[in-house]
Amino acid sequence: MSSEDQQDTPPPYSPGQIRLYLASVAILVAGLIGAAVIYATAPAEDRAEQIYGVANNQSYILELQRIGGTAEVVMAEFHQWFDSLWHGKPLAYTVAALCAAAAAACFLAAHTRIFEPVHEQTDDQDR
Repeated sequence: MSSEDQQDTPPPYSPGQIRLYLASVAILVAGLIGAAVIYATAPAEDRAEQIYGVANNQSYILELQRIGGTAEVVMAEFHQWFDSLWHGKPLAYTVAALCAAAAAACFLAAHTRIFEPVHEQTDDQDR
């Protein structure tokens, strides 16, 4: 290979790609450490609330269905599930999943060279 051929080949990774790869690793490590800390310090679940809570009462569910229909019951259950993601040990799983998704997005952006400028080939014969 001549020195001219070596200069025409683009570098394997651009500085932007390297930054995105490093960002994905940093996000993943920080998220997993944060999730581990949250999991270790989360209080135990209150069993009394789960057993005797208003949302688990059959008469509450029947009254909710009578007033708002089945869709209202489904939305109330979804709301309870979504609220449960932000407390205690499930919060650790939520943080880990969100950080893994963000790290995967950074990694994919770096891998696909999405932020690279488009290099147009110039035809030297037209000059």
